Amino acid sequence: MDLSNAVFDRRAPAADNELFKSVRDVANWFSASGLADDRQAQAVAEIADGRFVEGVREMREASFQVFDPIAAGKPSAVEPLGVLFSRTASSLAAGSIELDGTRPELALGRWRDPDAVTALLAMLSIEAFFTLPRDRLHSCPRCGWLFLDTSRGGKRRWCSMRTCGNREKVSRHRDHTDV
Repeated sequence: MDLSNAVFDRRAPAADNELFKSVRDVANWFSASGLADDRQAQAVAEIADGRFVEGVREMREASFQVFDPIAAGKPSAVEPLGVLFSRTASSLAAGSIELDGTRPELALGRWRDPDAVTALLAMLSIEAFFTLPRDRLHSCPRCGWLFLDTSRGGKRRWCSMRTCGNREKVSRHRDHTDV
């Protein structure tokens, strides 16, 4: 879900809502999300292809368009799923992505290949599509970020209690005290 959430706010986007503004931003995100170690993230940061960031954004939006309807209890959109499959298939056919069992893996040199990196993101989204428990996938009512509810009772409401949860509680408290 981290890829789908790589914007500041989905519900009320500000003019500067984009988190992937540069190759360095993408590399930092890979590192922060745990998808790449320091050497792999550095290799991503060295990608000079001007279309790379746009390709990552395209995978992010396709992923969001696949998972957002599921979070709302609706069928997933077919077209964005096709975009993810298409990107994955072309890299698998070209040998850009290897498999470690069923997990996609890139050799260090492939982390500098913009097509391989965007295909990796597409493949991870496809894996999530088939493996995540749909009844536990939700959308935060405040920011629109998608999250997997891993709470025991399955009643989690916000993407994060520290951000949206606290903001919601403060907002309700203000509304209650203003009355």
